[in-house]
Amino acid sequence: MPTINISVDYDVYAERDPSDNYIKYDEQTGLIVGAWEEKYVGTHRYRSAFRFPLAALPADATVTGLRFGCQGIIAGGASHETDVHPYGSDGQDDPEADGAQNCYDRCAEGSAYVDNSTALRSTGWKWFDLPAAAITDLQNAKSAVNRFSIGLHEEGDNDPYATIESLRHPDPNEAILEITYTVPAVGYQYTDGLVTVITG
Repeated sequence: MPTINISVDYDVYAERDPSDNYIKYDEQTGLIVGAWEEKYVGTHRYRSAFRFPLAALPADATVTGLRFGCQGIIAGGASHETDVHPYGSDGQDDPEADGAQNCYDRCAEGSAYVDNSTALRSTGWKWFDLPAAAITDLQNAKSAVNRFSIGLHEEGDNDPYATIESLRHPDPNEAILEITYTVPAVGYQYTDGLVTVITG
């Protein structure tokens, strides 16, 4: 079965500060997932979004496997747990077009694809296997908007943050979607009375 790696074409992190103000950081070299406790002030909470173009995925493809990969460059806290969601309810919303509060909210809006992963407690390349629900969302997003977006946040938004390498980081380790798929056989079909033959 063919497999393609699709690089992120837009990534961003959004902050909810201790006063419940929202800030969007889309020109940074690292993406932050988790929280930072500012002494005498309160907790800054961060969530991240990633958008992937789907033009390289054939229109007639049936997706059979899906993974999200990213490079951890600063480890999260000892109890850091990463959740991976569709961005918005189904991965079809565009984080680049959203304001800061919508971006922050939509990173954790849909049902989780991955719940409570400990992967970002350490640095290095990380794979997150995405389930059948993500495959369905990706197929629908391919048909509807030809892109797919996911959101990450830290469970509870209260544990020391992890940092993920961004598209803008000088190293070439931006996030990717690994998609495994099948396509219909090319050719024609005939039956000779005993057996059906597909040629192509």
